[in-house]
Amino acid sequence: MGRPPGFDKDKVVQAVERQFRRTGYAGTSVDDIAKAGGLGRGSLYAAFGDKSQLYLRTLEAYCDRTETAWAAVLDGPDDTALERLHAYLVKSARFVHDDPDGLGCMVTGFVVEGADHDPHATARVRQALGRIESSLTECVQAAQRHGDLDIEADAHEVSQLLMAVNRGMEVLARGGLDTAALERVGDQAFAGLPLTARARSQRTPRPAASGAS
Repeated sequence: MGRPPGFDKDKVVQAVERQFRRTGYAGTSVDDIAKAGGLGRGSLYAAFGDKSQLYLRTLEAYCDRTETAWAAVLDGPDDTALERLHAYLVKSARFVHDDPDGLGCMVTGFVVEGADHDPHATARVRQALGRIESSLTECVQAAQRHGDLDIEADAHEVSQLLMAVNRGMEVLARGGLDTAALERVGDQAFAGLPLTARARSQRTPRPAASGAS
């Protein structure tokens, strides 16, 4: 297969990103990449370089998009910070099942696979995790300022707990746990936050899902 005339590099990168998310770095061959991107090997190398270079490019694009998406969920005024933390958990519960192919996070995949072939990729993953943690920490601190979370709680520890729940729910989703069960996990994690008495009194329990086991 040759190089399609006027092909869209961004679309190729998006398609190849999904291939890497599906099969991992080690499990993805150059032929897999070429097929996913709709290019021949020669055109692929000419446009993007080797497999490692293309992986880094897709990883960087994924991290940029993910950081922006989580920041949009978590940024906002103090009076809705607690709601945004709950939204983070809800979106975490639905992340895998909302994807048409059931794909997980590329960052999580990199860490679990141990794909340390490129120090630049490792650095980018750590940067992404750090930026998401910062967004969470700022949201936790906003909830503390508004009186919804205990002001004495360590905001960094709370944000790390939420990140751990996020990554754990992704693994459980890929292992077959359904969205309703994952949302209950999220609700339990939320209830375990250092909520103030006022915040607990104002929370409305989620209705039980019909037919849930």
